[in-house]
Amino acid sequence: MNRIWKIEHRFSLAAVAALLILLAGFTQSVFAQDEAYLYRVNPYNFIRYDLNQMHFPAERKGMERFYQKMEKLMTTGEGRINIVHIGGSHIQAGTFSGQMRQRLQLADGEMSAGWGYMFPYRIARTNSPFGYYIRYTGAWQSFRNVERRKSGTLGVGGISASTNSPKAELTILLEKENTIDYRFNKLRIYYENKENNYRISIDSALVKEKSGSVNYIDLMLKERVDSLKITLTKSADQPGTFTLFGINTESGTKGVLYHSIGINGAYVPAFLRCQLFGEQLADLQPDLVILGLGINDAYGRRFSQSRFEDNYAQLVTEIKRAAPNAAIIFTTNNDSFLYRRYVNRNGEKVRESMYGMAEKYDAGVWDMFEVMGGLNSIVLWQRNGLAQSDKIHFTREGYLLLADLFFTAIMQDYEAYLKTTNKISSIQLPANDEHFKPAE
Repeated sequence: MNRIWKIEHRFSLAAVAALLILLAGFTQSVFAQDEAYLYRVNPYNFIRYDLNQMHFPAERKGMERFYQKMEKLMTTGEGRINIVHIGGSHIQAGTFSGQMRQRLQLADGEMSAGWGYMFPYRIARTNSPFGYYIRYTGAWQSFRNVERRKSGTLGVGGISASTNSPKAELTILLEKENTIDYRFNKLRIYYENKENNYRISIDSALVKEKSGSVNYIDLMLKERVDSLKITLTKSADQPGTFTLFGINTESGTKGVLYHSIGINGAYVPAFLRCQLFGEQLADLQPDLVILGLGINDAYGRRFSQSRFEDNYAQLVTEIKRAAPNAAIIFTTNNDSFLYRRYVNRNGEKVRESMYGMAEKYDAGVWDMFEVMGGLNSIVLWQRNGLAQSDKIHFTREGYLLLADLFFTAIMQDYEAYLKTTNKISSIQLPANDEHFKPAE
């Protein structure tokens, strides 16, 4: 078995590109193909590593704009890339999107511009992604876009929390186990306070600058912090409610900012219920929007492919209106079962629809369904400890593997872009680069 190179933490653009060329030209991988994997990916004979690539059925100008910004960031250290990843439980869990965040932010040394979107999911009695948690005091009521019997205003995050307590607190705490330093010196709080009767405050000794508009407040801090208490104080004897839509934390104007937005059980129409979706998405200024919605739309025997496409058309139209220059990538459904017993053939229909929509909207497709092995492959993922017994969700190891496959597909496509623009024609891999280690 030939060796696959394992990249540790930091690596330069030149080294990445040269490594890809070197591996493609001089080695056969363990997967019997000329594929260069940036990170060591365990070989499973049911995964189609040879099909792990980005697909662009029509134009790819949006992705090329994204790659131009990436190339500038990696070669000059200037600029910022904003990515928004939207999905259901695969994304709310934070392992898949968290691994993507980390891989991209370490793609040329540490290029972190911060964590991005956060929410106190514990208020809604649902799981928080690993990496941070938010403590709260006060009485709160939550509303998620999948709760059909509730109504109210929602933003890009698809979730809100409201309080009418005289005083409430939210305390952001970063996990010490984070590989990347996510301490922040800027935060934006998205909220609704129609009666204008709540005051938002933090420790005054930390405040450098305060600004905002009707629906959000920006706070610049004098230093980077790993925890922060936000206090909401209501004016005495006044009625009214404060509603939180989300918090963005940032650490700089340069680097990669990766917003992970997921709601358990979310389907495409759930995000169409979010009245402030377009407005807040525009505020995030995404260069790339990754759409992982579809698994919940296709769960059931009454799945309508045409209705699915109509709903997605509305969402994509909203995204393009809010961020006309952003690239869009669809990630197809994973293979799954219905009710743990029956093979779900709707995954093939979603795959077909996403290729059609990618052609219509000049978007890209990462074909997770195909790469993981196609129909009924979820059984093999489960047997190998990569998927859970419900045959829908993955284990932590499975999500990490999917993220590395997705990241590799993007980076290989980026390398192809560099080749076509003659950006790497003269790059040579250093003979003794300490950042690269052969895997055992």
